[in-house]
Amino acid sequence: MLNQKLILPPKQANTQPEILVCGEPVVIIGANGAGKSRLGLWIEQNQSNPQKVHRISAQKSLDFPEYVQLKSLEQAEKELLLGTSQDPQAWGGLLQTKMVHRWLSNQRPNLSVTVPLNDYERALALLFAKKYQRDSQLAKRIREMEREGKNERPEIPNSPDEILLNIWKDILPHRELVVEDGKITVLISGNNVYQGREMSDGERVALYLMAQCLCVPPDSIVIVDEPEVHLHKSLMSKLWSKIEEAQPNCLFVYITHDVDFAASRVGAKKIWLKSYDGNQWNWDEVPKTEALPEPVLLEILGSRKKVIFVESDKGGLDYKIYEAVYPEFLIMPRGGCEKIIEATKAMRDNSALHHVEAFGIIDMDYRHQDQIDAWKKFNILPLNVAEVENILCVPELLEVVAIVLGRNPLDTCQQVANFVINQLEKDLEYQAAQRSASEIEFKLNRFNKKKCREKTSFVKTFEDLVVSIDPHEIYENNLSLYKSVIESKDYTKALLLYNNKGLPSLISHCFGLISGEYQQQIVRLLCSDYKNAIVSGLKKYTPTLIG
Repeated sequence: MLNQKLILPPKQANTQPEILVCGEPVVIIGANGAGKSRLGLWIEQNQSNPQKVHRISAQKSLDFPEYVQLKSLEQAEKELLLGTSQDPQAWGGLLQTKMVHRWLSNQRPNLSVTVPLNDYERALALLFAKKYQRDSQLAKRIREMEREGKNERPEIPNSPDEILLNIWKDILPHRELVVEDGKITVLISGNNVYQGREMSDGERVALYLMAQCLCVPPDSIVIVDEPEVHLHKSLMSKLWSKIEEAQPNCLFVYITHDVDFAASRVGAKKIWLKSYDGNQWNWDEVPKTEALPEPVLLEILGSRKKVIFVESDKGGLDYKIYEAVYPEFLIMPRGGCEKIIEATKAMRDNSALHHVEAFGIIDMDYRHQDQIDAWKKFNILPLNVAEVENILCVPELLEVVAIVLGRNPLDTCQQVANFVINQLEKDLEYQAAQRSASEIEFKLNRFNKKKCREKTSFVKTFEDLVVSIDPHEIYENNLSLYKSVIESKDYTKALLLYNNKGLPSLISHCFGLISGEYQQQIVRLLCSDYKNAIVSGLKKYTPTLIG
């Protein structure tokens, strides 16, 4: 079982490097500018056994010749791992040799981390060298057995090229890879053949990564910078799983900015690279929290933005509204209200996440002021409309759409207001009943179980709570509330109290549009010169977020 030590830089200045004991791969995720490539270089240079550390650069040439020059195993291995077949002692040891010849440290600017690697042919040369070594050893063993008069078949270990071909068949079953006679070719349906160097970028990078990783010494630490480059997401996860499976004793350290890749490495140790000041990295292990799935947490940490949890679907109109109103925030859909509250509290309660400002925005629904006040403590704030759909119907947006469509803004707004008030009057009893039910539900949820020590205290606590709730009074108060809105024709207050997700579609006819077209007008205007007017109107009904 994998059990390797990985040395990482200090978490804080003037402390010792951190040593992680890893029984699983490691994924280091960080945004652009967080010093990821420099960290890869630091890891390579600071492990206890430099001979067993191999770093694969994000920048690499994917070109290789039609025929690969065949070399001895020792020469091929040195040239791939060190960049030269010369004696390392002549260059001050393994690490210095690798820096000068593999990474060309004396040929690049001081601030440059690395130059693009041009070692594709070297990886293939080592692949062929290992194949020929296995075949040579197998032939020698067969001759020995013949001389000894043994007829049984010798055990045939898989060579790296055979392992590579098996992985290839798994991930690219419609392309048959042929590795023989120092040449790479690909067969597709029928008799169509093309040279390996003519493969797509995705095919060539898959071959390159497999050749590199399958030829490293046993028990190596393999550092892979940007393991997702040129790979389709459906291919990426499966490829690396197969490579890890083929090299169970190697520790794979992936350095990436790709949240999807990080999330795909299920079970891996995740490290969040926060920043780099030129001397010191600010990093930590990704914290565990049951309230936030790991992919969501990784996206939040990777963005380096303040986050807002909202009740919407990614890509939906309400999501686009939040993106327009809060461009400096990361908008994270989390489903219903309870999920919003759970996620926002989880971010605030986890000490490892205190530096990430998190907010929750929920629909007003039928909420009362005491509920709103209770949630404000956790940065959970309501819209100033009953539901997010209602925000599309506010006067400021009605006016913009009317102007765009060449209609009289005042007349159109009045027509919409009259229509909505009439709809509310039709739904009067239902709305009053739903608001009353919501109020009673909230009161019941305040049942204080801490007072329940035994049967008597339990019964009394419950009965006191029930007695304090008068359903008749609650209903009549809410009915009066809605009636006052109808009688005063207070359109803004109607949008605050009237729960009806279908309002944007229903008002389309007021603009001479068919049902549903009004919302599409808003979508188009958010991508037009009217965007500022739309956003300005929306901001009057969305909460101001202050950390």
